[in-house]
Amino acid sequence: MLLSQNFGSLDYDFGAGPKYPRVSSPYVNWYNTCALVPGCTTPAPRQDPGAGNLTYFESSVRYQPTSAFQVQLNYNRSRLTRNDTKQVAFDDNIVSLRSTYQFTRSTFARLRLDYSNISTRIRPQLVVGWTPSPGTAIYAGYNDDLNYKGYNPYTGQPEPGLQGNGRSFFIKMSYLFKRSF
Repeated sequence: MLLSQNFGSLDYDFGAGPKYPRVSSPYVNWYNTCALVPGCTTPAPRQDPGAGNLTYFESSVRYQPTSAFQVQLNYNRSRLTRNDTKQVAFDDNIVSLRSTYQFTRSTFARLRLDYSNISTRIRPQLVVGWTPSPGTAIYAGYNDDLNYKGYNPYTGQPEPGLQGNGRSFFIKMSYLFKRSF
């Protein structure tokens, strides 16, 4: 377990999507005076990087019922609060679940699930591997990228349910050539 507090961390003022818009002082002032007024044509101010306080928490639990099977759960939380406006720039919670089953000394299967609350993104991954000798390996796997009740990156509109962003299947092979002189 790890807990840290960093004072004076830099916020670049990009915002973190619809859940966490920009919170710099110029942007907040513009938003309160112009963005809510119909017909206002004043453009949003440029980015205004500034200092903030970053709180970071990390925790991990591992369970191994047999020598061949293990499960690990990780939780990370990062929260940045701007000093000038006292508003939260982002509050990200990332949960990762990873399980591995070792069939033999050289063959395994691994499943991993990651979830982030800012992007509401779920990323599953399945990998099967065979390493008969050091330097020689074959991996086959599947990656997916899903949004759960997320926002369309082009229109900014909310999207209900699970929306697929992309998936891939892959095979990776390596072989170590040994040559003696």
